[in-house]
Amino acid sequence: ATPQDSIKMRKIGEAYLKNVRPIFEKKCFDCHSSSTQYPWYAKLPGPKQLIEYDVGEAKKHLDLSTGYPFKSHSTPIKDLQAIRESIKKGEMPPFRYRIMHWGSKLTDEEYEKVREWTDEGEKLLQSQE
Repeated sequence: ATPQDSIKMRKIGEAYLKNVRPIFEKKCFDCHSSSTQYPWYAKLPGPKQLIEYDVGEAKKHLDLSTGYPFKSHSTPIKDLQAIRESIKKGEMPPFRYRIMHWGSKLTDEEYEKVREWTDEGEKLLQSQE
């Protein structure tokens, strides 16, 4: 990575911390980080295994624990694209999570902040400057 790439990543990371991380903490960290807040029913046989599986899969796909760039099986730019697409399509949080966690869906304002951040980050990473 070039020094310019490091500067771009730092800029995206700073914008993430300021504008997006508070949203992700509320809406995404239960599955996509090491700070899962387990509900009371996570102790019950059945739900326990399902929740542990879902959290494990979510973190394998995208782990938000350490900030941007995220730990994932992809590239930073593809992570931005995937985040944008999944919220645009309403795939995150998944429906079965939203059933038990009312208010976990992004509000219009939160959606716009995340969309702006992903758009700006992608443009920055694609730029040749």
